[in-house]
Amino acid sequence: MKVFFLALSGLFASALFAADTTLRYENYIYEKDIRSVQFTQAESGFNFPVINLGAVEQLSLEFDQLISEMDYYQFRFIHCNSNWEPSNIQKTQYSDGMGFDNMPNPTFSTGTLMQYVHYSVLLPTAQTTPRISGNYLLVVYRNYDEKDIILSRRMMVLDPKGNVEMTVIQSSQVDLRPTHQEVDFNFNLSNNSYNIPNPYTDLKTVILRDAEWNSAIRDLKPQFIKGTTYNYQYQLGNQFPGLNEYRYFDIRSFRMSAANVKQRFNVANQKHIILVADQTRRFDRYLNWPDYNGRYLLFNKDIPIPGGGNSESDYCFVHFTLKNSEEIKGKKVYVYGELSDWRIQNDFQLYYNADNKTYEAVIPLKQAYYNYSYMVVDEESGELDNAYFEGSHSETENNYMVLVYHKNQTQGYDELIGYGLQNIRTAK
Repeated sequence: MKVFFLALSGLFASALFAADTTLRYENYIYEKDIRSVQFTQAESGFNFPVINLGAVEQLSLEFDQLISEMDYYQFRFIHCNSNWEPSNIQKTQYSDGMGFDNMPNPTFSTGTLMQYVHYSVLLPTAQTTPRISGNYLLVVYRNYDEKDIILSRRMMVLDPKGNVEMTVIQSSQVDLRPTHQEVDFNFNLSNNSYNIPNPYTDLKTVILRDAEWNSAIRDLKPQFIKGTTYNYQYQLGNQFPGLNEYRYFDIRSFRMSAANVKQRFNVANQKHIILVADQTRRFDRYLNWPDYNGRYLLFNKDIPIPGGGNSESDYCFVHFTLKNSEEIKGKKVYVYGELSDWRIQNDFQLYYNADNKTYEAVIPLKQAYYNYSYMVVDEESGELDNAYFEGSHSETENNYMVLVYHKNQTQGYDELIGYGLQNIRTAK
């Protein structure tokens, strides 16, 4: 119960401290009461926010604020280079309209023990339309004060000049073959009028696994160029740990039995869920099961209404337990995945209970089907180790994304000219 009270005190005491509103050019939440942020492709629900320049496609941004009164939010875009640094161009050069817009009126939670306000918007709007391709940082802020930042999200606008052909295989390196996956690709320029005069300096690439930026491989150079084909068939430098299929639990219903839920109870008019205790998988053989690649699916089975009950779903305190014979000295352990915003957050840290020989955490989460893993962080170096408790296998199912950027020859910003998506199970 010690961990439980630490978690509760941390959650509610955090509102007493001033938020850090230093703008970060990454996916970041600046206030502790902002929860359940999802930024997806509106039509497909896919969690990689990329759209085509000038197309009718839209992105969907949704989030909750754990208060009972609405706030007035606006949003704007900032164009960035391939390294997510602000581009040296004016707002009028990359955005049509006023350059900002207001968040629509939110909805208030109904019939829930924990009160919150749900915000949602489809992007871009008539007042915030990208004019050029590349990376954009979406910034949400309060009461027209661009320094009072609530959250930021990365998004990409694609102006395709060719196609990306990808192959995802077990590592070609013998020593890494059991644990790593290799991403090879070609970029085939299809626009005959588009010129890439300096590909080794002006062509940039990024490879991501499951839309996670922490592990991205950046700036591979073409191995060779044949006509209009730029070849990236590396055997070193394009390797990712395959890791493991994500752990999961289902709290879409507070009434019915569900996967990996051990017990439910109420304390002080708040719902609590105790999960089945986890243990290390580091030395286990690979087992295949369908997962959601680290994501979570918001839905309320108790009130199955259109939209999944965005404002009718409740929050609860989820109790995580990870068995381990002793505390790992010099390292911290965190619950990790889309539920933690793919970041190392204090609210998601597990604390060691020497009496039970377990790591424990209590985390407030909304009704959903969740994927997650355990991340180990070295306190001195800050190095992340997702395989310490999860293991790593070259058979693991993962999605891989490739982004190809080129420096615009007249204005100097980085255009996004190629995008590829490949699942290792369907790769040839």
